[in-house]
Amino acid sequence: MAQKQNQTKFGTKAEKKVADQLRRMGAKVERSPGSRGAADLKVKFDKKTWDIQVKASRTNEAAELSARDRQRLNSQANRDNATPVLAQVTPNGIEYKSTRSGRKVDPKSKKS
Repeated sequence: MAQKQNQTKFGTKAEKKVADQLRRMGAKVERSPGSRGAADLKVKFDKKTWDIQVKASRTNEAAELSARDRQRLNSQANRDNATPVLAQVTPNGIEYKSTRSGRKVDPKSKKS
C-alpha cells in the first residue's frame, strides 16, 4: 500500500512539473481530477491544443504508454480536436512526443 502511495505521489509531482513548465511557456493547463481520464493534462496554446499523458521514470530510461493507453489517449484527442502527446519525465528533463507519429513535438513551436 505504501509503495502505491509513493508511486502516486511521484506521478502527481511529475504532472505538476510538466504543467508548470508549460504554463511558463504561456499555455493554459488543466489537470484531470485524479488522473481518471485518458489525458492527465489538457493544454491550450494560442494555436494548438494538446491532450497529454504524463509518464515519469526515476531512471534516465523514459517510460512508455501501453497500447491500450495510447489508443485511449488518441481517441480522446480526436474528440477534443487536440494533438495526443506523451510527456516523458526523467531526471534529465521532459520530452514531448506525439502518440500518433512517435515524433518529438515542441511546445514552443507554432505547429502541432
